[in-house]
Amino acid sequence: MIAKVNGKLLSLLLKMILNLSNLTEEMEKRLSDQLRYLTISAIDEEWGIVVTTVGYQFIPPKGNYPLSKHPDNYNFKGSGYFSSQSCKMQKINAGTMILLFPGEWHSYYPDSETGWDEYWVGFRGVHIDRRVEKRFFTREEPLQHIGLSATIVGLYEDILKFASQEKTGYQEMISSIVLHILGTVYYKRRNNSFTNTY
Repeated sequence: MIAKVNGKLLSLLLKMILNLSNLTEEMEKRLSDQLRYLTISAIDEEWGIVVTTVGYQFIPPKGNYPLSKHPDNYNFKGSGYFSSQSCKMQKINAGTMILLFPGEWHSYYPDSETGWDEYWVGFRGVHIDRRVEKRFFTREEPLQHIGLSATIVGLYEDILKFASQEKTGYQEMISSIVLHILGTVYYKRRNNSFTNTY
């Protein structure tokens, strides 16, 4: 995620680790590495939030990371490690969302024994600025342990679908989905609603 606070650009990252063991074979075949950097118009900026990048990536056990295309993410399978300037090294597991802030040193990588699958979305705008300014999301708490969520994965897949088509109004659609994801994360955190839905 990307945001501006007091005129300074912030980068927030949504990474989610999930467990695909319950997915059907057909669903697994559909998933392949995807990376999109998106076009943004002046009208899109007026919406108050724009999506700059979106993707999905599979890192197999013993696989190299980062790949040549380095994402920001939601990890939905496997485990790994995360640290940042404001957060000491922590193990992360499936169902963890990572928020990355611009200008904040960070490091994350999958466990070599498990690898991981990840979705990511990068964004910026006044709607994000306000949420960061009001401390709904903070550098001190970049890890959101929200559990495995078929709903969240479905929302990421919707963003990927609309982004691949780039039809008129797609930025407004996908940026609104980002707000839905953030609202879901906030709700789950506030209500200790971290159950897996796979």
